[in-house]
Amino acid sequence: MPLLQEMMDIVKAIYDMMGKYTYPVLKEDAPRQHVEVFFQKMDKNKDGVVTLDEFIESCQEDDNIMRSLQLFENVM
Repeated sequence: MPLLQEMMDIVKAIYDMMGKYTYPVLKEDAPRQHVEVFFQKMDKNKDGVVTLDEFIESCQEDDNIMRSLQLFENVM
């Protein structure tokens, strides 16, 4: 069950790996902003924890998340 800080650590690591290759260059607080938006959408019952069910439901409902996840299909 991801907590906000865990999600922040993961997204920050991804941004650290990929951020320097984006154009325009991402602002330093971009990971925090994205995590806050995603977390609010996913934490359906607002208890500060995203359960697996909340995560799956959110991913299935959000076209942007689904498109992002589909990018990984080609990587594996």
